[in-house]
Amino acid sequence: MKSGAAHAWDAAGAPAASRADILAELSERISSMQRRTLGTGAEAPVVPVRSELSSLFPGQGLQPGGAYALASPLLAMMLLSAASQRGDWTAVIGLPDLSAEAVAAAGIDVERLAVIPHPGDQGVRVAATLAEVMAVVVLAGEHPSGGEVERLEARLRRAGSVLLVLGEWPAAVARLFVAEREWYGLEQGHGVLSSCRVTAVSEMPGRPRRRVQFTVSSMSVASGLIEHTDE
Repeated sequence: MKSGAAHAWDAAGAPAASRADILAELSERISSMQRRTLGTGAEAPVVPVRSELSSLFPGQGLQPGGAYALASPLLAMMLLSAASQRGDWTAVIGLPDLSAEAVAAAGIDVERLAVIPHPGDQGVRVAATLAEVMAVVVLAGEHPSGGEVERLEARLRRAGSVLLVLGEWPAAVARLFVAEREWYGLEQGHGVLSSCRVTAVSEMPGRPRRRVQFTVSSMSVASGLIEHTDE
């Protein structure tokens, strides 16, 4: 992460033996953290989300043990924030350009955030390890095999953690993306972008699409993280 106090592990350019050492260190650190097991199933409480996003989900929050496919880094950061604000540990894997400023602007506690910007070929294994103690884990840049997907999803169900994948994911609980964005602040081609009106959409198998609108006022976050899908 670019500046800030997040807990970071980086395997960029490291040989295989060093990457194994990094993973071992991460596992050791995690074993010392307080573990929160949320449980899964119909009786398990949902993982909270920010109020402007809650209508995207049938239970007004994220399903413990579930994996979600996201097409927008902005949505990923916003979905981390409510869990972080209640004191849970969260994690981001595979986003080397993520800045501490963007994290803080999203309302995420950097002191309880684990960041692995360059996991090498260990991204799915790192996510499985982090799922033991993190309420929500963001994973980017991975194309796992079927066996890796099954093992990670089993870990999520056991711990009650939530996985947010930037990209596609087999059997995702829902797919979320930014369908529309409207920028404000420029007048006659001059000025500074001050805000962005965002339309976010959630697609779940066998259910109607859900749609919400909200305004992002911090352009230091929005200009770098808002990506939209033309659908």
